[in-house]
Amino acid sequence: MTFVSRLTELKLAFIRLKEAMPEVSNQLEKDGTIQRFEFVFELVWKTLKDYAEDKGRFDAVSPKDAFRVAADLGLIDNPLIWFGFLKSRNEAAHLYDEQKAEEVFSQIPSFISAVENLILNISKAL
Repeated sequence: MTFVSRLTELKLAFIRLKEAMPEVSNQLEKDGTIQRFEFVFELVWKTLKDYAEDKGRFDAVSPKDAFRVAADLGLIDNPLIWFGFLKSRNEAAHLYDEQKAEEVFSQIPSFISAVENLILNISKAL
């Protein structure tokens, strides 16, 4: 998949995540929003990997590596913030615990803000 097509997928999935947030009124909707968060997270790091490869960087082979490279390329300020989102994604994806789900859900507004900035920075860099 090309970087541009991956970025297009990310933008569409991100719109769906943002649409879901203000509409959450029950646990089912919260679970669906968390799943959208997981999906967008995966697209974020894969978009960063594709972007890095497009710029001649082939060292973004994992999410953490992709965030480090994104910081090197000036797309994000602090990879540690993104490592926190990775931890939330891992917790959401690998077990279901209502308290953990609440913690993950509480991170989604910060994630949305970070992804908006990332998409803006990528768009400026094109």
